[in-house]
Amino acid sequence: MSYKIIQWGTGAVGKHALRAVLDDPDMQLVGVKVYSEQKVGLDAGTLCDRPETGVKAVLDQSQLPLMDADCILYMPMLPDYEEIANLLRAGINVVTTAANMYPKAYGEEVFNNLNQAALEGKSVFHGSGINPAFMSDVLPLTLSGMSHRVSKIIVQEVSDVHVYASQAPEIMMDNIGFGKTPEEALRPDNPFLEWMSAYFHESMYMLAEHMQVKLDRIEPHHEVAVANNAVQLGNDLVIEAGSVACRRFEWRGIINGKDAIVLRTFWKTTLDIEPAWAVDSNKEVEWTVTVEGTPSYQAKVEVCASFDPLNVMCGKGGEDAAVIGTAMHAINAIPVVCKAAPGVRTFLDLPIIASHGAFR
Repeated sequence: MSYKIIQWGTGAVGKHALRAVLDDPDMQLVGVKVYSEQKVGLDAGTLCDRPETGVKAVLDQSQLPLMDADCILYMPMLPDYEEIANLLRAGINVVTTAANMYPKAYGEEVFNNLNQAALEGKSVFHGSGINPAFMSDVLPLTLSGMSHRVSKIIVQEVSDVHVYASQAPEIMMDNIGFGKTPEEALRPDNPFLEWMSAYFHESMYMLAEHMQVKLDRIEPHHEVAVANNAVQLGNDLVIEAGSVACRRFEWRGIINGKDAIVLRTFWKTTLDIEPAWAVDSNKEVEWTVTVEGTPSYQAKVEVCASFDPLNVMCGKGGEDAAVIGTAMHAINAIPVVCKAAPGVRTFLDLPIIASHGAFR
């Protein structure tokens, strides 16, 4: 079966998704929505280093062939719930990487509005991602299925983000705070970081609800470290000495008064930092998922371009690979989503999502 796709957003993740759609013989690109005036009118192939396709990028969604699409890959920086609901109500399936793998975390009103819109349009809404998402909920839930009792779940990510910081400075520099003073980076009134925290909270609520427990509360514990020397990024960006070069985010889900679910991310551009944090991974990107219980399990997942020792990229390219993985989990969900019953469908509602392009 061939799926007609609209790519909605062509940022760091959206660009990889667009490329994957063009490379997939079972998918046909019918439209591209962009958010930058500079991209308007550009061919889809030009936006993702592929040959010209004849599909031009548009800013105004009224210029998109919405009714021709089987699915929209919705990948803006932040979700617009009214916009999503209108698309669902029009009968178009929506797969997004803009959070929302567990919309119930945002309250019954958000969930009910999305679900009702999907039911009215006989469409499906599905949120996808790698972390938060697969690594922080699907994988620990799966591991917990082999334990009689579970006392604690810890998910830790260690990522070298110097490439992503140069690819998406509007996220990493402007909003996350790399290159800023510690005071600026840690200011409490940061709407983007509030959204990011809510995004990680989704995984906690999914874990807790599926394991039939209730969170007392979620406690944030965030830190920054500054560069001892200037850090050169791509695209002529520089993190000056004394500016934030590493961030550690931690969210603790409290159950019965104890730290029960801990989601921790360590994002680094250098380790020449103050304070000199100890980092228990030298990989470009690595997740450690620990399920403490009876018995206990720990899984380490590294991502890179290749593990083949004969490949020149063996063990390299982890940061870019993680971004590609985020896009591909959404791409691979399309066949499953298009066959699913209408409504909001999370990972808990769908079959296992596997590679759509395996062994070709």
